[in-house]
Amino acid sequence: MKYYVMSPDLTPYEGVKITKETELTFENEKVKQSVKDLKLISEYKLVFPKYTTYNRLEMNLEEGEILLFEGENRGYFLPSDIIPCTIEGAIEQYEALALALDGDKENKEG
Repeated sequence: MKYYVMSPDLTPYEGVKITKETELTFENEKVKQSVKDLKLISEYKLVFPKYTTYNRLEMNLEEGEILLFEGENRGYFLPSDIIPCTIEGAIEQYEALALALDGDKENKEG
């Protein structure tokens, strides 16, 4: 028996590692955002056939956190269930997992 993992979401996102000096702004028809003084402020406007809703979110950030960017919909966001890493970092992690579980880096049985 071999170990298998669920295929990851391989969507590449632009991102930025947060520092005290990080200042960002972004705006489209759905969201207006700013990052300054380790705080992400997002104002969302969602338009539906019968109503429009407005939401404001203020999030305190910590240095070293990575904000990912999705320009069409939500702008900058802090992923809640994944730890973002570079493609090279993901390859290293999967190779280490294969070595630990299967004793080799390659999936010879497919």
